[in-house]
Amino acid sequence: MQYKIWRYPYSRFGGLNSLKPDNTQDETLTAVDVYTDEVLADIAANGFNAIWLHAVFADITKVPEFPEFGQNAMAHVKALNTLVARGAKHGIKVFLYFQPVRAIATGNREFWKNHAECAGQIEMSGEQIIKEHLGEPLEVASLCTSVPAVKNWIRDAATFLAANVPDLGGVILITASEYPGHCYSHRKKTDPSEWTPLIECPRCREREGWEVALEEILLVHEGLRKVSGKQEVIAWNWGWSMWLPTPCRELLEKLPSDVILMADCERGGIQDMAERPSFPIDEYSLSYAGPSPRCSGTLGLGRKLGLRGMLKLQLGTTHELGSVLDLPLMTNIFRKADFLRKNPDMGYMGCWNFGNATSANTAGFNFFLRKETPENEREALKAFASFYFPSCDPEGVLQAWLLMEQGSKYMPFFIPFLYRGCHAHGLSYSSIFHPGPLNSRTAGNSYRPCENRGDDLSSSTNSPGSFSLDELISNLGKMAVIWKIAAETMLKAVGEKDEKKEAGNMFICAGSMQSAEHAYRAYRLRLNWEEKKSSELLHIVNGEIENVKNALFWVEKDPRQGWHGEAFIRMFTPESMKEKLRILEEIQQKLSAASQA
Repeated sequence: MQYKIWRYPYSRFGGLNSLKPDNTQDETLTAVDVYTDEVLADIAANGFNAIWLHAVFADITKVPEFPEFGQNAMAHVKALNTLVARGAKHGIKVFLYFQPVRAIATGNREFWKNHAECAGQIEMSGEQIIKEHLGEPLEVASLCTSVPAVKNWIRDAATFLAANVPDLGGVILITASEYPGHCYSHRKKTDPSEWTPLIECPRCREREGWEVALEEILLVHEGLRKVSGKQEVIAWNWGWSMWLPTPCRELLEKLPSDVILMADCERGGIQDMAERPSFPIDEYSLSYAGPSPRCSGTLGLGRKLGLRGMLKLQLGTTHELGSVLDLPLMTNIFRKADFLRKNPDMGYMGCWNFGNATSANTAGFNFFLRKETPENEREALKAFASFYFPSCDPEGVLQAWLLMEQGSKYMPFFIPFLYRGCHAHGLSYSSIFHPGPLNSRTAGNSYRPCENRGDDLSSSTNSPGSFSLDELISNLGKMAVIWKIAAETMLKAVGEKDEKKEAGNMFICAGSMQSAEHAYRAYRLRLNWEEKKSSELLHIVNGEIENVKNALFWVEKDPRQGWHGEAFIRMFTPESMKEKLRILEEIQQKLSAASQA
């Protein structure tokens, strides 16, 4: 079966790091109340035949090896079976995404008193549940998979899952990085880096990282197959390249023939960006179509070995701009779909835990998968424009999409900016525009909530060998200008009513990048603040007031805008934007007075 996997934007990921985890908030319990018949019908109508939920394996299973786990397992099982049955009515399979083991806080003394021999690599994570300690360092210990009891638990837990949720579509396994899990999750045996230091666990350092990851897949597979031959095992290659050169032949050769190999579409790619030829892509991307050489090589070898393949991509949006309805780069949506159309045996997982609203991007992707869609890119795009925007000027819509692609070539595609830039929340962000020296409080991340964002943007600009602050500002400004022209072109082509709100979405995309440009311009001024810079800061503030007002017009028309599924908040709302305008207007008055003085 060709799986087309999606998820609902308002289903909470759950199961986060904590000294005191609360499994009543796990998605395996809460999703049954979110995925109503109406929601599932809409997902099916948009061309998908499966959904995925985030699971914590230890919470949804109950086996003898670790009696501390799974205290509410049967409640999870009941909720899952209800959702599986409901999904079946709509032709929707349910998949569980999880790490086979998750590290446990060293402060959990009850568990470690009983199972001290299972403790492996020590890592630092962050508290994500206890409100008064959010973000604080949290020491965790891996469940060492070199210990027989841990292996037995993985296998038996998989058997429990298969036996108790018999109609589950299957599991999606991530076996590298993500939250601290097995001892090699964030470690390497040789060639350490800042993000992947050397393995210290005395048992696991005698092994290879890829062997530990493979073992987890094999144990889950073995446990499921004890009672079920129909539940799929999808092995995701995320992070394997830190242990093995692509295509990770040693690991792939040992996968069972009925395992589905899922490869990241874009990571490991090379893109000619504006003013940056042959620029590396190592994150999900809509500004780059892929598949990357890493992806193609992995899936190509998998096919030779008799493994089914899947693409992991994000159709809605990515960290390039995670808080908008979609990033409307329809040319690359076509190219991603065209690869799958030419490889009809492959399925895909089309989203992460954000960027998963149905929109023109999802409709277009599934339109382009159809056999009757023209093979020529421009003709296919115009055909979809006519289909999705009745009575539009298809040539005008095409030109708008081409302009969006042109602007995306200026995307500052480097990890510090993508993860910690101010672009996703820029339309609400005001701290940076106050005159005076920086207060050094962090501005936070682009994908997490932050109640009191400061003006320190250094963590999003410090990237030696990538983009300087001046280049970052220049690129954001150029992208915003081109995207605004694209939005105006789209509005003219679809009509002033903009019934699908795609022109409005383009205006908001442009406004978000314009806000980021203004924020970094203000940051550059305030790095070495002098009162004589007040007039220049006033000019920036004036521009930002106009930008926010223009974007506000479109945000008020579309309540979906601003939602970031990973943060699980709206990064900007009409109310937060009006509050920003109030603050900016106060700053405007002060700066005007200072300039006149």
